[in-house]
Amino acid sequence: MLENNSKEMATIVETFIIEETAELIYDNEKLDKYNELIKELGLQGQTKLIKKDKSPIPFMHLKKGLVNVFSELCPVKVNVEDYNITPIPLEILEMVALSKREGHFDYIQIWYDDVKPDPVCVGVKGTKYCPYYSDYPEGMRGKDYELLTEAQRAQVKEWHYHNNIFYLLGKWADVKRSFSELTQMAINKYREAASHKYNKEIKDAQRKLADIEQEAFEIFGSNNTVAQLDSNLF
Repeated sequence: MLENNSKEMATIVETFIIEETAELIYDNEKLDKYNELIKELGLQGQTKLIKKDKSPIPFMHLKKGLVNVFSELCPVKVNVEDYNITPIPLEILEMVALSKREGHFDYIQIWYDDVKPDPVCVGVKGTKYCPYYSDYPEGMRGKDYELLTEAQRAQVKEWHYHNNIFYLLGKWADVKRSFSELTQMAINKYREAASHKYNKEIKDAQRKLADIEQEAFEIFGSNNTVAQLDSNLF
């Protein structure tokens, strides 16, 4: 179940907290019990979602389809610290502050487009990857570091993120747009851009076909020239 602050007709801000997990943020007793049960049951997969004395991520996980939708509609992605296009609403700032306090994500971004739709706030978790650079000791090359502190202790100066997992903290807009509406907008935008690209490629190919005889002549010479060469052999 998702908890958000949207209204029926219009919304300024929507936040996306999983209601069943949210209470663990504010109730230390329940959080302790939650962590004890995970340990007791040997739920290794769940341990990857939590940190000691910190709450599990309470935000909506973005499946690949929705990641693609928001990437299509909001192609510009900047870290939240660097976003300067529009004011970030208070409700979103509260979600960002909560995530930073709890250490939920490796980084938090604002995804947006200069025209539409309005921005979304996305938390990103990923494995930190030590690049294969020759100046690193052999044991460090291509090594994955789960935690930034591990990478720092190993004196890794540069790394990339891969195997990213995305979470939706919130989005803000002048009017309400459902996920199905946003998906349709992404489909329409993709179709328009792809159609333009493919039509251009078709026209370019047609021009090349029209010039194929001249192109062949420039590469191989004319039949008359080849015939003349053959006659000179006899």
